[in-house]
Amino acid sequence: MDAFRDRLQSHRLYRWFVLVTVGTGMMMAILSSAIVNIALPSIAADFGSSIPTITWVATMYMIIQATLMPVSGRAGDIYGHKKVYIAGLFIFTAMSILCTFAWDANSLIAARGLQAVGTSAIAPMALSFVFEAFPGRERAQALGIMGGILGAAPVVGLTLGGVLVEAFGWRSVFLVAVPLCLAIAPLAFLVLKESEPEAGSRSFDVGGGVLLSAGMFGGLLGLSQGRSWGWDNINTLSCFAAFAVLLALFVLREMRIKRPMLDLGLFKFRSLTSANVAGFFSSGAMFGTFILLPFYFQSVLGDKPAGTGFKIAPLALMFLLMAPLGGRLTTRLGARMTTHLGLLIAGAGFLLISFVVSVDASGLRLELPIAIMGIGLGLTMAPLTTAAMHDVPPGKRGIAASLPNMSRFVGASFGMAIVGTFLTWRLTAHLAELGMQAGPGAASGPSGGTVQMIENPVVREAFAAAFQDVFRFTLLFVVAGIVAASFVPPLRHRE
Repeated sequence: MDAFRDRLQSHRLYRWFVLVTVGTGMMMAILSSAIVNIALPSIAADFGSSIPTITWVATMYMIIQATLMPVSGRAGDIYGHKKVYIAGLFIFTAMSILCTFAWDANSLIAARGLQAVGTSAIAPMALSFVFEAFPGRERAQALGIMGGILGAAPVVGLTLGGVLVEAFGWRSVFLVAVPLCLAIAPLAFLVLKESEPEAGSRSFDVGGGVLLSAGMFGGLLGLSQGRSWGWDNINTLSCFAAFAVLLALFVLREMRIKRPMLDLGLFKFRSLTSANVAGFFSSGAMFGTFILLPFYFQSVLGDKPAGTGFKIAPLALMFLLMAPLGGRLTTRLGARMTTHLGLLIAGAGFLLISFVVSVDASGLRLELPIAIMGIGLGLTMAPLTTAAMHDVPPGKRGIAASLPNMSRFVGASFGMAIVGTFLTWRLTAHLAELGMQAGPGAASGPSGGTVQMIENPVVREAFAAAFQDVFRFTLLFVVAGIVAASFVPPLRHRE
């Protein structure tokens, strides 16, 4: 076995073996996040749970995963990236099986939280392995392929989830991960090389990890639940207060201790800071779109969930095709120009779809702008990830690799919260213009659960007009991303 591993790791295609191994692991983690969303109505019906309760199945997974990514990244730097990656795979597999045996909503929510502990280790370790395996000029292309997986997996999950739920029931969506894990784990043992631990550091900053995790949990909880609780509700305000206080304490602690969990000196690298800020805004635009489009297709056009997944597929397909191209362009045009190009194209897609959204839009009128959005957003993945990790020392790549993922998760939560609130406001305004008053729940905006087609034609017209406004509003995220990307410095490719 050792001889076979040595031959494998010395093979001329070794770097591509690494990409396949960690790329499939990352795809599985992201797929698991999206595939469950389509099953939520069936889960709610089976357990007799309310929509606000059952949406915690998705919310808990997202929050725990984003919260623990920096902790897992730092653990990889100290104890070894391979150990942490494989541990994440096994935790995820075990908890996926546990999810299938859930007996009520609370047990499923708890199992999903534990499942996210495993996936929090997969993404940052995956990026670290790719960055280490590929030489400078090939690295951006490899990260582009990873970006394509990141963008396509949610839409694949929505489509696959709809088919599985209809054919085998909701528990089947959790079992999909088990054969994938059983295939990936042996590959990880054979293919991946263990990383060198950070020099002189074998102690983990537990206090810093607790402060950062608790603070991020509070902030993400406030963002994800603020619209349903109310932005001025004491629960929402308490979450944001906890976020501010705990993060301030975390920064003070990290500045004082000798072996911090997150070396704040990493943020002196302009490449890392500016790329993460740009990724925050581009992710807000992207996931704001993901939550808008299904709601529009189902509530205004009357599509079924499975059909919705197929209609959004052009975005995923273009993302998958364009992300590797974004990597090649990064080596030729630079990270800054490639990101600007991608965001400008995405902005054109947002603007175009804002003009064609209506109560009877169909066919190419919708598919073209959706595809354009996918082209633009796909081009941004590789340059931003490459820039974020480009100047980071090898011993800190685990924690550094967690930051792009965390910034995208937080940006997604921020985008969905702001977009949902803006949609509610614009819907209320358009209903008032048409002489109607928004009744209870009429202007709730995108939310979990079953979405029915709106029967009242006047209300549907108001919804369509509100969606037009929101797609134009999303351009602000695009502009903010362009401004942040303007601070990305030229990258020096080191072979």
